[in-house]
Amino acid sequence: MGRRKVSAADAEVLRGLRHAASVGPDQAMADWLATGLAGDPTHPSATGWTAHGRPATLARALATTLTSVAADRFDAALPLDGAEVLGRRAQLSAVDPEGAREPDARLLRAADGWWSLNLARPSDVELVPALVESQVDDTWTDLGRWAAMLPAAVVVDRATMLGLPSSRLGETPVPAAPWRTRSVAARTSSTSRESLRVVNLGSLWAAPLASRLLGRLGAEVVHVESSSRPDASRWGSPAFYAELRAGAEVRSIDVMSEPGRAELHALVSSADVVVEASRPRALEGLGVSPRHVMPDGRARTWLQITGHGPDQPQRVGFGDDAAVAGGLVIEGPDGTPRLYGDAVADPLTGLAGALAVAANHDQQRQTLVQASLAWSAATARAAGDVSC
Repeated sequence: MGRRKVSAADAEVLRGLRHAASVGPDQAMADWLATGLAGDPTHPSATGWTAHGRPATLARALATTLTSVAADRFDAALPLDGAEVLGRRAQLSAVDPEGAREPDARLLRAADGWWSLNLARPSDVELVPALVESQVDDTWTDLGRWAAMLPAAVVVDRATMLGLPSSRLGETPVPAAPWRTRSVAARTSSTSRESLRVVNLGSLWAAPLASRLLGRLGAEVVHVESSSRPDASRWGSPAFYAELRAGAEVRSIDVMSEPGRAELHALVSSADVVVEASRPRALEGLGVSPRHVMPDGRARTWLQITGHGPDQPQRVGFGDDAAVAGGLVIEGPDGTPRLYGDAVADPLTGLAGALAVAANHDQQRQTLVQASLAWSAATARAAGDVSC
């Protein structure tokens, strides 16, 4: 791809971020209350808590900018409240208002600071004995004892080596914007279809949300799932899974077979916009990475979502642990940090990714947009603190 540039979209979001940083604490708290997460155990409702960062205010700024771009570039009305987007999964998943939710991710103390670990998948739990190099009787208790004797960097490096979603508190620097864009002139213009075709290869929250928002701009959206490894949110939050795919096609493909890979390659090659949130080696193995597809010279926009940015492409990241990497936590009177909201880095990145694509897509250019859960969290953290 060509050189990195500051696009019109980048300028728009920076203006939005300046607005997010300028609102007073009362408005910032009102933004957070609008998420509907006030009863969640991760909401800083008790006196003396400090919320580090303003995710709901950033989400509203991103949504407002996306609404403006939708009207200007797509002639589409897109009523959208970013604060409501942050709380939507919890609402549809019927999170206990008394705060009985047991998170998969937790913050733990290391010898020199705090770190997070996300045991979101059964395979993650199975790797804990390998992480601590001993038999485990009580998962979180044993993890806490092990980590307390080691520097956070050592703990996270070992977890990362095992493919576990983990991060040090505040490790991600604040980016200039929550995405990067690179673009070159295409040899062939994109399709003459009346609407854009968006092919989403990502699962869970950020990638499906970005695709859903582009669908609301009038795009034709196809969500691809492996027949042998469907999206886990089908069972974890069925109503939310259905909402993110409303009005779109969900196509199950046997990506382990030759016919399935041929079908996948043809579908991705036909897309005007590709959205993905996989580690590069997964797409490389399937023959549908940017390296395989973009040399055809056809104009398209490729949205690449990672946990921690393209410089750490193989590192796993989910919404809660990536939020910790960005420093997006709440802190009690005794200085103990806790998770902030419901995996907020995911919806922030979905909003940012949709905005980046909507503002940068050009039927005469090939554009790579790189977004990161940790970048989104760090951006929200930079917007300031709110004391309760």
